Amino acid sequence: DAQLNFEKAIKLDPQGTQAYINLGMAHYASGNKKEALKDWEKAIALKDDDNDGKALNNIGNLYKAENNLNKAVEYYKRAIAFEPGNTTFLNNLGDTYRLAGNLEEAEVTLEKSFNIDSKGMLTQFNLGVLYKTKGEISKAIQSFQGSLEVNPQYLEAYYQLATIHLKAKNKESAKLLLEKALQVDPKNKKFKELYDQIIVS
Repeated sequence: DAQLNFEKAIKLDPQGTQAYINLGMAHYASGNKKEALKDWEKAIALKDDDNDGKALNNIGNLYKAENNLNKAVEYYKRAIAFEPGNTTFLNNLGDTYRLAGNLEEAEVTLEKSFNIDSKGMLTQFNLGVLYKTKGEISKAIQSFQGSLEVNPQYLEAYYQLATIHLKAKNKESAKLLLEKALQVDPKNKKFKELYDQIIVS
């Protein structure tokens, strides 16, 4: 049991930051978010001179999942202070800005991530969602296609592209995209429902 192993590691080295981060992940995976938060806060408090980026990012994710976006932004920014070039942290911050309606900051942050790693699948995808939100459809399509070039199995990009094509009354393109996605995951309910809607419409 992973949780027991991490607890043993902490007993052997009570100052081991990584063990607390791992234990937090184990708690989070089992649905115990309160314990996860405690573990990550403990990891941050242990040493003044270590990199707390991962723990701060994880806490940001917790707050983002709870829709506490201001708190999430605060923790992501603190994580980025440790690792300014970490595209995962930048992506999380950029997407949280988008969810909070701060589209300008979202774009600046996601473009920073893109400039660090233009092949980052999530960066491309998050930029696509942002452009779609802003109504910049051709840029959105380009970004979603970019994410699929990096990972042709990334189903959510197919879904986003399909909904764009549907909105533009381009049923045939939407249908083809959903067929590709269903080849990857034939049992996906969300895709099947949208596909069936197109067939009957």
